[in-house]
Amino acid sequence: MIILKIILTTIHVVLSLFLIVSILLQSSKGGGLAGTFGGQASASIFGPRGAATALSTITQWLAGGFLILSLVLSLMAGAGTQSESVTQKVLEQSTSSQLPAVEDLDLGGPAVGTETAPVEEAAPGTQGGQ
Repeated sequence: MIILKIILTTIHVVLSLFLIVSILLQSSKGGGLAGTFGGQASASIFGPRGAATALSTITQWLAGGFLILSLVLSLMAGAGTQSESVTQKVLEQSTSSQLPAVEDLDLGGPAVGTETAPVEEAAPGTQGGQ
């Protein structure tokens, strides 16, 4: 499995280098953002799309391969991991003698097993000093 990851990672790096080169070799088509809002370039934006050149087709295939290979590599990287709670790990590693007793914990409320007096409710009509 590790050999397959190494081979796929090597192919991914080579594919990304070819993708970078193919993008940089393409000629610019309209002067960027400045040509979009005025001049002769704006008339060609809505015109019919010309036939794709061989370089742009190669770039599309390289980008698709890069995307698919990235997804495969990320799935392979996450396949061997198992998510587990940090608290669960600590509880499994510690023995019961190392953990404090429940009765010794100060939880900020009344102690377990103690009775509290019920809260008396005001009679209707006595609210607000009436």
